Amino acid sequence: MSFFNRSLFLVICSIALASCGYHVEHQESPLSGYSTITVPYIIGDTDGSFTPVLVRELVRSGAFQYRAHDGVLQLNVAIVDVRDENIGFNYDRKKRGKRTKDVIPTESRVIATVEVSVTERGTCRQLLGPARITASVDYDHDYYFSRNGVNVFSLGQLIDIDSAYDAVQTPLQELLARKIVDFVNQSW
Repeated sequence: MSFFNRSLFLVICSIALASCGYHVEHQESPLSGYSTITVPYIIGDTDGSFTPVLVRELVRSGAFQYRAHDGVLQLNVAIVDVRDENIGFNYDRKKRGKRTKDVIPTESRVIATVEVSVTERGTCRQLLGPARITASVDYDHDYYFSRNGVNVFSLGQLIDIDSAYDAVQTPLQELLARKIVDFVNQSW
């Protein structure tokens, strides 16, 4: 087969495949046409810190105007699960630094899952969801260290893993809020 015949064959095949009727149909978002949204208190947000993070991220996205009470849409969020798992370990050491056969955790991952839905407030009609969204953040900690110098064997004192867990809540909430807002803005 000559170069001309091969080229002609490729052009004909390309035209035939392109004209088979395959096309991407643009679907409109179920939330298009709405401009205001309300975010009630997040179920399971025991200290109230996650709700304002989500509101701030929603406002930052610019997709909707946030209203405290009278938005046409309502973003419903419930924290379903928050857990942590140890993902990094070191050998334990005795007082003089000699390694033992025991391992201790030095790195952990906190994982949070939320259930998200969007409803029309006037009719209570569910427009989007429910969907589960998960985010995770890794963090390091020193098993024996604490801010006040008291070791892990102290009676009820805060240890490093507790303070590290508390410190990682803000980045976890910010990541989860971004994922929720992306879900709401990109759904179609």
